[in-house]
Amino acid sequence: MRKGFLIMVAVVLAAALAAPAMADTSLNGFIRTNGWMSNFVANSAGYIQPNKDLPSNSYVEERGRFLIKTGNENVKAVYFAEFDQSFGGQAYTTGRNLGGGLEADTTNIETKNIYVWFKVPNTSADFTVGVQNQSDSYAGVLFGYTDLAGVFANFKVEPVAVRLGWSKFWENAINKADDVDLYIAEAKFTPTKDVKIGANLYFLNDMGGGAKGNALQINNAINTVNPAEFSGVTALRKVRVYIPGVDFSANLGPATLSGFAFYEFGKAEGTANSVDVKGYVGDLRADANLGPGKGFLEAIYVSGDDNKTDTDYKGVITAGNYNLAGAFYCRTNMMILLPNPDDINSSYGLTYDPANGGAGIFHVAGGYSMKLMDKLVGAANVGYIQAAKNRARDQGGVYNFAKDKAMGTEINANVNYNITKGLDIGVYAGYAWLGSAYDTDSTGAVTQDNDNLWTSKLRLNYAF
Repeated sequence: MRKGFLIMVAVVLAAALAAPAMADTSLNGFIRTNGWMSNFVANSAGYIQPNKDLPSNSYVEERGRFLIKTGNENVKAVYFAEFDQSFGGQAYTTGRNLGGGLEADTTNIETKNIYVWFKVPNTSADFTVGVQNQSDSYAGVLFGYTDLAGVFANFKVEPVAVRLGWSKFWENAINKADDVDLYIAEAKFTPTKDVKIGANLYFLNDMGGGAKGNALQINNAINTVNPAEFSGVTALRKVRVYIPGVDFSANLGPATLSGFAFYEFGKAEGTANSVDVKGYVGDLRADANLGPGKGFLEAIYVSGDDNKTDTDYKGVITAGNYNLAGAFYCRTNMMILLPNPDDINSSYGLTYDPANGGAGIFHVAGGYSMKLMDKLVGAANVGYIQAAKNRARDQGGVYNFAKDKAMGTEINANVNYNITKGLDIGVYAGYAWLGSAYDTDSTGAVTQDNDNLWTSKLRLNYAF
């Protein structure tokens, strides 16, 4: 790893010295180390698997991200690299998330982003072309903090700001209409400085025919437990989903109210029959200055499907159906119920994708943070989550919510101390009481007696 990083830095320095006209060159990022202890593990689909008498486990993981920008106010080239490893991991190997073992040199540089950003002269328009990070207007429910390849444009016609974009999820073969594409169009209207209203339309066009595992994942969400809802994995040929929606935020003085809602409609078509997609999501959040600190309260509902014998699918299709990390709803700061924005390799929860494998979710949470003393900040959060519908969670194949939907209730807290500029150390802990949805096994027949879940970590973060 050291050799790879030194080579990257040398290339950047050589480019900066060789091209003095590009004086606007910057290097930013962070190095974060988390030391964890918990009593749970996750399966390959990213879901925590509760069990009885699980031993506690401990490990240390590290992440480094380095963002390099060079250019001027009209055009920039951007490269964003990531290094992930666990202490005591592997050495002299090649692959993502490897390294950290004895003699830890490993080829493990991940290219998260590489793109060109530029302005169109004499206009308000700018374009980003390449592999970039984008999020939806719905707190990451569809695609959140997602690295994707495509072209995105922004321009303003006061008081409206517009974002247009196209992304290629999968390229299955050259010169054939068998790919997976996402198209977005958004218009944000700002009638006053305190109010913003957005109207959005997304279109997911999956013509992959089950290739590369993409449509297969959607079929899993629709079909795994009961094939009567769809005609089988190999029969899926295309999925075309339209997603109109709205979002808003309003500054009401001491509080800011925000929220969003969207509806999905379209078809997942096979060789013999088809399924009508009819999913929807609604969210409402309040942020307020409360005494010496700040608090929030948020509730979200993601629809689910509990009838596998009809031709309607009332769950939500997200980028998580194509890559589990593609959907990333995390802003309620849970540590166990949902993935956390501060996680590294161990990013998982009782549910990871808000679609929850077709079962959907209802989640409500609140939190409060405040300065405790000079350089010391504390925060606490509480949340509850349940499946939206009584349905086996197909993606991951873990638990059956047919008898009950309650998944769990979590409390967590943390304190962070600023050692010096950019360097913080923190202590985090969370505990979750499992809901009655986990009282039976995946068949809904065998009674379980699972332990409640807990986790804790010591965090060191240097941002530069």
